[in-house]
Amino acid sequence: MSSHPKVKSARFKGFSKWCQYVLARMLITVFQNLPMAFNYHFGRSLGWVFWKILKRRRDLVRKNLSIIHEWMYESKPDALPSMEMEEQVREIFMRSGANLFCGFSMSKMEPERLSRYLKIEGHESLVEGFSAGGGVILLAAHMGPWEAMTNLCKSLASRGIKNPTGSMYRPLNNVYLDRWYKSQREALGTKMFSRNDGFHKPVDFLRTGSMLGILADQRTRQGVSVPFFGKLVKTLPLPGLFMRRSGSVMVSMSLVTLGRMRWRLRYQLIEFPKGADIKSRAVCATIANEALERALSSSILDGFWFHDRFRPSKSNQG
Repeated sequence: MSSHPKVKSARFKGFSKWCQYVLARMLITVFQNLPMAFNYHFGRSLGWVFWKILKRRRDLVRKNLSIIHEWMYESKPDALPSMEMEEQVREIFMRSGANLFCGFSMSKMEPERLSRYLKIEGHESLVEGFSAGGGVILLAAHMGPWEAMTNLCKSLASRGIKNPTGSMYRPLNNVYLDRWYKSQREALGTKMFSRNDGFHKPVDFLRTGSMLGILADQRTRQGVSVPFFGKLVKTLPLPGLFMRRSGSVMVSMSLVTLGRMRWRLRYQLIEFPKGADIKSRAVCATIANEALERALSSSILDGFWFHDRFRPSKSNQG
């Protein structure tokens, strides 16, 4: 057991990994400093190219959309896009490209400039959450320019929310790039936590009255099987466990495209039904997934549908 960290460290180091790090850092730094309009149009153009050449990804996005459409026909038919399915698939590729590269720009902006592109609504939900005496678990999905999330500290401070902020993240498979990525975000005021930090560090962080962001729509092989857009999928129970152990509340977040280089970020307090068994991992995971469904269905074209989130786990297959 003691040799495992060394083996893992060696696997994610080396000259090739260092070259990848230098190239990635150079490119990200360049896009962080390019004009927003360039990144927007470049991202949409690159997304169009990928839509043309990546047939398997097109098929996967189409499959995911079909599942979401079926769910929305029953629950939110008015929120379905009016365009044809193939147009939706293409728009997701193009919009994801714009969201990614504009996220690089927004991650470095001061609040006054950021407000030109990002409209923030529902910050009162955060105030209400903190007023309960604990921390806030910010439940987010891979939606819109989510890279901008790490640069919200100053914008929230201008609205009277000065609580420390943190984020759960998955360590990158490149030690050099991972260290740089983490240092970049912590320099903006966001404390980064990963599975390497264990369970208690993020819980203790929440207990101090802080806010912890979790991208909770990731596919996982572990967790509990609960509904997500009408399909049983494995879902990590971390948000519910953190909530129970820290006495925090959950707030969901959506990032929706309003127009050319314009987005809306909306916070919404997640209310648990009276009598809900918060000690149950399945109950908490179900309520968290319902919140993600509401956020993503507000603009399905802003979702990142390039991973097979709905593939049944072995335990779900008959």
